[in-house]
Amino acid sequence: MSIGSVLVLLVALGVVALDVAVASPWTGLIIVFGMAAVTLAVAEEVRQMIFARRKAAGMDGVLWFEVSLLLALLGFLLARTLALTGQFGGTLEASGLRALETYDLVFATLAAVAGGLVIAPERTGHVLLNMSQRPAMMLIGSFAAMIMVGSLLLTLPVSLTEAAHTSFVDSLFTMASAVCVTGLTVNDVPTVYTPFGQGVILAGIQLGGVGIMTIAALALAFSHNSSLQSQLRYAAMLDARTVADLRKIVVGILAGTFVVEAVGALLLWFLLVGDPRLGEHSAVWMAVFHSISAFCNAGFSLFPGSITQFAGEFGLQTVIMGLIILGGLGFPVMVELVRHGWRRLVRLVKPSAPAPARLSLTTRVVLSMSLALIVGGTVAIYALEFSNALVPASEQGFGRRFMAALFASVNTRTAGFNSYDMGVLRDATILVTCALMFIGGSPASTAGGIKTTTFATVIAALRAELRGREPELGGRAIAPEVLRKATAVLVMMSGIALAIILLLTLTEDQPFLKLSLEAISALATVGLSTGITGSLTVAGKLIVTGAMFLGRVGPFTIALAVGESAATQPRYRLAREDLPVG
Repeated sequence: MSIGSVLVLLVALGVVALDVAVASPWTGLIIVFGMAAVTLAVAEEVRQMIFARRKAAGMDGVLWFEVSLLLALLGFLLARTLALTGQFGGTLEASGLRALETYDLVFATLAAVAGGLVIAPERTGHVLLNMSQRPAMMLIGSFAAMIMVGSLLLTLPVSLTEAAHTSFVDSLFTMASAVCVTGLTVNDVPTVYTPFGQGVILAGIQLGGVGIMTIAALALAFSHNSSLQSQLRYAAMLDARTVADLRKIVVGILAGTFVVEAVGALLLWFLLVGDPRLGEHSAVWMAVFHSISAFCNAGFSLFPGSITQFAGEFGLQTVIMGLIILGGLGFPVMVELVRHGWRRLVRLVKPSAPAPARLSLTTRVVLSMSLALIVGGTVAIYALEFSNALVPASEQGFGRRFMAALFASVNTRTAGFNSYDMGVLRDATILVTCALMFIGGSPASTAGGIKTTTFATVIAALRAELRGREPELGGRAIAPEVLRKATAVLVMMSGIALAIILLLTLTEDQPFLKLSLEAISALATVGLSTGITGSLTVAGKLIVTGAMFLGRVGPFTIALAVGESAATQPRYRLAREDLPVG
C-alpha cells in the first residue's frame, strides 16, 4: 500500500472520529467525502492486487477478503450518504442520529481492518492458508466470518424497517443466533427486519445448519488445486475414510437437506395458504422460512409470539415437529435409515433379495435416546404444567394439552419454537427444560447440546461402574477413547455453562433460574426463553452471543483447533497408580 493511501486512510479515520464527536449536517458532508476517499483507496488496492496476479500461496484468499471489505465499505458509504440527505432535509430524528454513529464506528473499524490487511497481505495469506488446511480452525473461522458479514448486512438501512432499530450489537446478536441456529432474538423479526433482512437471517440459518465447513469440504473435494492432505483432513473431520467418501457425504448432506426442506415447505404452504393469520405475508415465504428454520433447529419464526397462535393446529405442529426431529437425528443416521428402509421395501417386493443388515450402534443409540428423551420430556411437562402453562391449550379442545407438551418436549431438543407462554413456567419445569436442552440432539446434526450419544455413553459408564463391569451399549463394549471424549465434552460443556450463568448473574438483574435457562438455551443452541432476552444489557447480549458461538462450534472442536499441532502420540507410557475418588 502506498504512503499516499495510508495518509488518506488516516485522515478519513480522523474525520470519522470528528463526526462521532460532533454530529451535524456539515460534519456529515465531510465524513461522506472521507468515506469516499477510504473506499477509493481500498478499491485501488484491490485493482492493483487483481492486475498484479500474485502467485504467492494463499493470496487468492486475501483478494476475496479485500473485495468483501470493499463491498462492506461501499454499503456503509451509501447508507451514510442516504442518511445525510435526511440530515440536510431536517427529517432525521434522534434515532437516526444514533444510527449515524453506528455507521461511522462500523465503517471506521472496517477501514482499519482493510488498511491492516493491505499493509501485510503476505502474512494474512499465510494465516488463511493455514486455516484452510486445518478443518477445526476452518470451522471456527467460517462461522465467525459468516456472523460478521451477516451482522454488517443487518445493520444497513435496507435490512431494517426503521432507523431506530439500528444497533450493531443487536445485529451481531441476531446473526449469531441465526448462524448458530439458536433462535434467541432481542428484536421482533417480522416487525424490525425487512424482507431483505429476513432473507439475510434465513441465509445464515441455512449455512449454519448445513455447516459452512460442509460446503467448504464440498468445494475442496471437487477442487483440482487442493492438496491430498487437506482433502484427507476434511474427510476425517466428516467421518469419511477416503476422498471419494467425502464427496458422497457432502453431496448427500446437501441433497438430503434441500429435499427434506422442500417437502416440509410444500406441506406448510398447503396448511397456511389462505390463512387470515398470515396478514400481508406470503404463504410461500412463510412456508419456506419456517421449514428451513425447523429442519435446521433454529427456532426463528415470523409469527408474533412464535407458534402460540397455532397451538390448536395439529397439522402445522406435526410438520414442524417432524422437521425438527429429522434435523436433530443427524445426517449419517438419516442416510442409514433411508437405505435400511429401501432394502426392507425391496425384500418385501422380492423375497429372494438379501436381508438388510442390522442398524449400526450409533443409529440404534440415537433413535432409542431420542425417543426416550421426547417421551420423558412430554410426560414431565404435561404433569408439571397441566394446570399452569398448558391451560390455554386445553381451551381449544380435547388433547391440546398433550399436543402442547409434546411440541414443547420436541423443541427442547434445540429447536426453540414454543406454543405456550414460557414466562409462566414453574421452577421445576425450567429445570427439566434445562436438562433436556443440555443433552440436545445427535452428532452430525443441526442440533446442539452435548449430544445424545455423549449422554448415553456417560450413563453406560455409570451403570457399568455400579455393576463392576465393562461399559457397554447395545451389546457392544465402549472403546476407552470414546469414553474419554464423552467425559471431556461433558466436563467442558458443564464448565462453560456454569461460567456463563455466573457472568449473567453479575451483569443482569433477573431471577436466577430464568438466567440459567437463558444461558443453557444459548449454549445448547436451543432458542427457548422466558422473555428476558430483549431486556438484557449490552454486556449480557455479548455474553449470550459468545455462548451461542461456543455451543455451535463445540468446545471439543475448539480444543482440537488449539491442540491439533501437538496431537502426537507419545512413545512411552507412564507407570499406573491408584487414586481414591468419590
